[in-house]
Amino acid sequence: MAQAFSPDHAASLKGATQRTVGQLPFLIAALVVIAAITCVSALAAILDPGIRPLLLQEDGIIEMASAVVLFLVVAGSAYAICRWGLRLPFAIAGLLGFAELMDETSFGSRIFGFDPPPLYGGGQLDGFHDLLILVFRLARDFNADLAWLWLGILLAGSIALVAFALFRFWQGISLKALAPADHTLLVLHVGLIGLAQTIDVATHSHILAAMEEVFELNAELLLGFYLAQHAYLASRPGEGYAATA
Repeated sequence: MAQAFSPDHAASLKGATQRTVGQLPFLIAALVVIAAITCVSALAAILDPGIRPLLLQEDGIIEMASAVVLFLVVAGSAYAICRWGLRLPFAIAGLLGFAELMDETSFGSRIFGFDPPPLYGGGQLDGFHDLLILVFRLARDFNADLAWLWLGILLAGSIALVAFALFRFWQGISLKALAPADHTLLVLHVGLIGLAQTIDVATHSHILAAMEEVFELNAELLLGFYLAQHAYLASRPGEGYAATA
């Protein structure tokens, strides 16, 4: 027997479908941009080895680009809140962007010239990522297996988040789920940050260090697209695009 739909249900279904389709350009554009940046960075490093230090060193092109993107995210979040009011996506993007900007600039130590406190085991505590290194070193000194378990949890959690985000993205492409994409870019952002921090904690390989910088830049761009996506949704409340928490 054919199932009857009320006018309200039909309108709700149409609005949800519009919402899903309306968000897809942001997801597609985000994935295309980060794929292009990854390919260009890899080709540049392979074809011109002399550019690698300029591209990947501390305060190099990629790290500076990450800082610029994060600054734009923070400024964009402030504008979005002033324009459309305080919404959870705007607050999340702004707070994450500010925290990661502080991390990229070593809490301003390289800008203002002050010395960060020393980090247990060597180095300086000049970023939130150093807290993960601190946990790893404390666990390693207590029990090496516990330290590697900590890294395994970080890696597994990050891969799971990336896989989940890509699965939800595929659902949106195929319209197998209604409005699955609200926070897909945010989940993918967190997953890539997790992968970058796992690499930072676990290895001193120059190749993997380069991957870490690219992962971080890609993650910051995803955060920017997430903010733009929800600004777009907030600007179209009459078409079923009101941003949700």
